[in-house]
Amino acid sequence: MMPVAPPLYYKVAISLLAPIYRMMVKKKSRHRPTLTRELGERFGEQYLPAPKADKGVIWCHAVSLGELNTAYPLLKKLLDAGFGLWISSTTQTGFERASRLFVDEIEQSRVSHSFVPVDSPVAIQRFLAHVQPVMTLFIETELWANTLYELKKQHIPALMVNARLTDKSYQGYAKITKVSRSMMANLDKIIAQDSDSAKRFLALGANNAQVVVVDSLKWVSQSGLTPANQQLAKTMADVIHTAGRRAVWTMASTHDGEELLALSAHRQLIDKLQSLSNQQANPLLILVPRHPERFDAVYQLCCEMGLVTARRSANDVITAETQVYLADTMGELMAWYQLCDVAVVGGSFVPVGGHNPIEPASLGKPIIMGSYDDNCHLLTKELRKAGALAQLDATDAQVADKLIEALVQTYVYHWSGEQGERLVKAKQSALTHQFDEIMSVLHHTEDGHGL
Repeated sequence: MMPVAPPLYYKVAISLLAPIYRMMVKKKSRHRPTLTRELGERFGEQYLPAPKADKGVIWCHAVSLGELNTAYPLLKKLLDAGFGLWISSTTQTGFERASRLFVDEIEQSRVSHSFVPVDSPVAIQRFLAHVQPVMTLFIETELWANTLYELKKQHIPALMVNARLTDKSYQGYAKITKVSRSMMANLDKIIAQDSDSAKRFLALGANNAQVVVVDSLKWVSQSGLTPANQQLAKTMADVIHTAGRRAVWTMASTHDGEELLALSAHRQLIDKLQSLSNQQANPLLILVPRHPERFDAVYQLCCEMGLVTARRSANDVITAETQVYLADTMGELMAWYQLCDVAVVGGSFVPVGGHNPIEPASLGKPIIMGSYDDNCHLLTKELRKAGALAQLDATDAQVADKLIEALVQTYVYHWSGEQGERLVKAKQSALTHQFDEIMSVLHHTEDGHGL
């Protein structure tokens, strides 16, 4: 298929907005040590050396931390297959996560990472000339018309992996018909994670030969603990339960508004368990904010609520009097899930869309979420059917009371996440299926039979 150019108005808009975007980056990242690197990489001016691999380099774009975590098993499988990886991110959290996830591979020159280049033809051309990818993978979402056009012109296959398109996003793309149709035409394959997303891609202009539906990579994204997190969880469990068994619940990946909800619920939980003469009347909340820049504000809120709080970043010791443990570090989420009796997944009690419930499910933990689950609706639906997830109405004024009720019932009836763990194990084939779809496109391209 011949490349389809984006409409002229799109190209003009990108050209006009690029200088404004440069100023925005300078302002937002002015205090960050990565500012010089960010500007150079976003505008195609300088890059680290490209990876070295016999089979060539695959460019993988993962917008932020969540997409990168989701794609991690797939990226490891590509590395094991002999490919090098260039990983780009849009956000600071994604950029930082890449450097931690692949620290050994970066040292071995098998992986490089950068901020994603702006959707300017000049920047993209410089980037591609430097990286020389044999294929490009876009994880879940965020497509750029000039980038896809340039990839098609250079005969570099472009795929959407674990692709998801909500109705809200579809409505936005549908308003820019010519831009959307050019992007669909320049993609070689769309591996959709659900049939509804597949239908929306088709409605935007994709054809049936491009679109295939495969289970989400989120089912395999964090199915288990790393050795470091396993050891951390064991050590912390010994500390937490030194003076006797305590009920522990984790509320993770929280956003503004959810910490207050969690702390209010925890105060009520303490009172409720004491009134029931419960043996575990000294519960501990492990609170894990999503974004590092909010850590200090969340700690201040804990203090204002009058709860005895220990901070992970300060190496505070958990004592029998500790009521809240603020896990204000990165890369240790699975350890905090492993420690808890019930997991509450954030981003779902405020209109963010919900974060990945598969992480606690893979550890056999019962899960509670709010009703804002646009980012993971199919996952929550299947976990609810399995009996591993309770979902509350996040718009209800009494959501804190409902959360308390669910938590108390969890402890009283020893509600288990075993069904969720079984479901996660049954979905592990998603990784193999998506990998096979990627390889089929690469082999077709090598044989001169590209889409």
